[in-house]
Amino acid sequence: MSTRSDSASPKPDDLDGLRSGSRVGRYTLVAQLASGGMAHVWTAEPASGSGLGRLVAVKVIRSELADDVEYARMFIDEATIACAIEHPNVCQTYELDRHEGTMFMAMEWVPGDSLGGLLRERDHFAPLDVGVAVRICADACAGLHAAHEAVDERGQTLGVIHRDVSPPNILISLQGQVKVSDFGIAKARHQLHERTKTGEVKGKFGYLAPEQITGTKGDRRIDIYAMGCVLYVATMGLRPFGNGPKAMAKILLGEYRKPSEIDPMYPPGLEAIVVRALAHDPADRFQTAGAMKEALEKWLVEAQLVVTGADVAEALAERMNPKTLDEIRSMQTKRRGPRANFGALLESFDALEPPTAASGVLVPPGDLAEKSKRTPALEPEQLFDEGVERTMRTPGGGSPRTGKAKPEERSGWKRADGRNEVTKTEKDFPSPMVTVRPTRPRTQPGRRKPPPGGIPVIIWQAAGAGVVFAAILWLLTQ
Repeated sequence: MSTRSDSASPKPDDLDGLRSGSRVGRYTLVAQLASGGMAHVWTAEPASGSGLGRLVAVKVIRSELADDVEYARMFIDEATIACAIEHPNVCQTYELDRHEGTMFMAMEWVPGDSLGGLLRERDHFAPLDVGVAVRICADACAGLHAAHEAVDERGQTLGVIHRDVSPPNILISLQGQVKVSDFGIAKARHQLHERTKTGEVKGKFGYLAPEQITGTKGDRRIDIYAMGCVLYVATMGLRPFGNGPKAMAKILLGEYRKPSEIDPMYPPGLEAIVVRALAHDPADRFQTAGAMKEALEKWLVEAQLVVTGADVAEALAERMNPKTLDEIRSMQTKRRGPRANFGALLESFDALEPPTAASGVLVPPGDLAEKSKRTPALEPEQLFDEGVERTMRTPGGGSPRTGKAKPEERSGWKRADGRNEVTKTEKDFPSPMVTVRPTRPRTQPGRRKPPPGGIPVIIWQAAGAGVVFAAILWLLTQ
């Protein structure tokens, strides 16, 4: 849901006791977005946590409808359909719950405005730049196509039909993202509420397809017809069939003025897309919203127009009420919170540091501990005892008899399947085992052999140096 800049603030009595700071489920209400005949919509924030959280839009059923079973079923159907659609151009639904007997729905909050708010200037519509209008409609078609292709848990198509595609239900964020919203009267398989009754028309008069008015069974092409009306309004600033009950007669007769009849400079290629989308016979329209999106994208290429989300965001910022824009930015920055609030969260990560070789967390193979018990370690000085025989193995392993590596000697570390790790190198190039009888270390070349009796070498060296020094003095005195 987006922030509306053109709606009058409702009276406190009309909000069913809801106000900023009220709790609804696990959310705290922040600011009121809209209030209609069925529900109130608020921005809200999580009521608990560290102070950092994403604002959402909370839709609360009006108190007089809280006990209406049929509307409750419609509310559940809306949430169920929206949750089945995963696409960046569709407004997401996060949660459906009940608070003090009243159902509410938590949805994605789109900070910005609707296409209806973007087009409206006081009592009339002002058309958008053609390129921007086409970009918005192309992105909306992508969201609609995702809705039409949504499937259930068994992979079967849900057969979703929005049935209320119109400028107020196409939301635009401050970053230029376009999202289709409000599946409140959408039609789908397995829905809980009753199907449309004979003589009952659901949707806005100026955007109804002929089959909706006549009660003929319709499909996704109903939404494509409505997108043709949206494209007409966005580029012309006029509804093709007007509004109100009078528009229904024109829709049934297919009477509307083509864009070029009003504006001779209207692009012919774009007019062909509008005319095809507004075809009276569904077979003559685009058969999918994806096909209409491709046609719009192709027209942008042929017209050599490069229009991105940044261009849409710029158009939105130019037309939005500055006061509303400041309020949105204030709400966006409120949830960032002071950095000091998150100190406790940072401290909790100290215990999650990865283990190191000295931490004692690493666990050796189970048989390694057993082997260490069976083979007692020798003291360093025992290595030089001639009576102790030690068998030493080179890194590649090997047998002292055959020179071939035995499987159990190649590696002391077991694999997950219990077998020894054998590599091609160990198998093809085994290292032999050698038997060594350690002896006392030999003296290094050039070093004098220690004298018997255990007299330290340094004493013999000092004595020799003294004799040489005395001889030199005697020669000098002669």
